Amino acid sequence: MPLTINDDKVWYDEARKLEQICLHVSDVSNRGQSLLLLSHFESALGFLSRVLREKGIEHERSALNLAELGAGRPAKVWLSHARAFSTAIQLTSTDEKSSLDIIVAEHHPMHSRDRELIASAADLDCDASLTFYFSLDDPLMKYFGSDSIKTLFQRLGMAQDECISHPLVSKAIRQAQEKIEQTVGRDLAAQSAEDWFKYNLPKTKDY
Repeated sequence: MPLTINDDKVWYDEARKLEQICLHVSDVSNRGQSLLLLSHFESALGFLSRVLREKGIEHERSALNLAELGAGRPAKVWLSHARAFSTAIQLTSTDEKSSLDIIVAEHHPMHSRDRELIASAADLDCDASLTFYFSLDDPLMKYFGSDSIKTLFQRLGMAQDECISHPLVSKAIRQAQEKIEQTVGRDLAAQSAEDWFKYNLPKTKDY
C-alpha cells in the first residue's frame, strides 16, 4: 500500500522535539486515527513513554501487533523499538480502508537501519505516513557540528520552537549517516545513541 515519507522535522533541541511529538500524537489521536511511535534506542523509548504519561496520552508499550492498528479497530498509540517493527505481525486486509501515522523519534547513525524501517513501513497492508523527528542536540548532529547550525538559527532570528523541514535538510542528514556507515565496520548494540557512538566510533568526540 502507498507509503508517504515526509520531510524530516528538525527541532532546536530535544525538549522542543519531544513537545512537538506529543502535539503530533495528540492531534492524530483526536482524529480517531492510530499512530505508531518508533525509536532505534531503548533510552529514547523510556524518555518518550515518560513524556507521554506526563501529558496524559494513553499508549501501549508491549509486544507489537500491527493487526490491532487495522481498520475497524479502536484508535491506539503504540510505542515500539524500530527493530521490533520489522518483525511484527502485519496488518490484515479488510474491506474498510485503514491508515497509519508513523513517527520515528530519531535517526539511527547508520542509514541502512533507517532504510530497513522504511522498507517495513512500505510493506504494510494500509496507507501509511512516516515522519522522522530530529533535534540539533542529537549525537549524530553533534558529530557533524550542530553548534554552528544553532548559531545560524539564532542569527536568522528563527524562533527556537520553529522546525527546519526541507528536502535538502533530509538529504544532508542522510549523507551524514552514509559517511558514518562508510567509517564504521560494525554495529554494536547500544541503549542510547550516545553509547552507540562510544562503542562504534570510540576515537570520536565524547557525548
